[in-house]
Amino acid sequence: MIEPASIALLALLGTWSALDGTAVGQFLIARPLVVATVAGAILGDVQAGLLVGMLLEGVYIGDIPAGGARFPEPGPPAVGATLAFVRLGGGGGLALGLAVGVVLAVVAGRTVVALRHLNGRIVAKSYAGPDGRRGSAAPHWTCIGADALRGLVVSLLGIGLALGIPQELARAWTLSMPATSGLLALPALVSGGALLRAWAGSGRRRLLFLVGCAGGLALAVIG
Repeated sequence: MIEPASIALLALLGTWSALDGTAVGQFLIARPLVVATVAGAILGDVQAGLLVGMLLEGVYIGDIPAGGARFPEPGPPAVGATLAFVRLGGGGGLALGLAVGVVLAVVAGRTVVALRHLNGRIVAKSYAGPDGRRGSAAPHWTCIGADALRGLVVSLLGIGLALGIPQELARAWTLSMPATSGLLALPALVSGGALLRAWAGSGRRRLLFLVGCAGGLALAVIG
């Protein structure tokens, strides 16, 4: 049984991660590794959150929401993905949790585009006065409030999906946890390869990049 207080905290976490993506701070709270790990801590299972976060982060590691770039938004959906895994457990829970996170990330990305159009209309309207000049504080806070509401709705949608998945569906998954984790890590390997080609260059730069990744992974395992 998931406590109502935990649901409320998860909704707030998803809202915060939506705001952190572009509107407020950009402290990388929006990264799925951070969101899922914190969600796991709220639910009392940090390891489950860390596993979900690592798998989602691997898929979206090359997506940086800068400028006008359009990407899926994995931050708020990571809340629902973690909740589904913690609630259902096992390989089936992990697979269904990642499905919730990935599908909802695409939907959330569409809402970001819609929000940008809304923000444009809000700002244009604020400068439509007789002298063409008005204070910028009010439209600024309106846009932030709209983003917070968007993030809350996406988070609640993910939470609702996670709570609504029947246990029988998770039990129908026949692969073990190790096999499921390995299978779901394949998309992360594809994203990692693309990132390596784009950022690491060739020769010594690529070697240094791989050594840094290996060192970071080793520290994570030891820690």
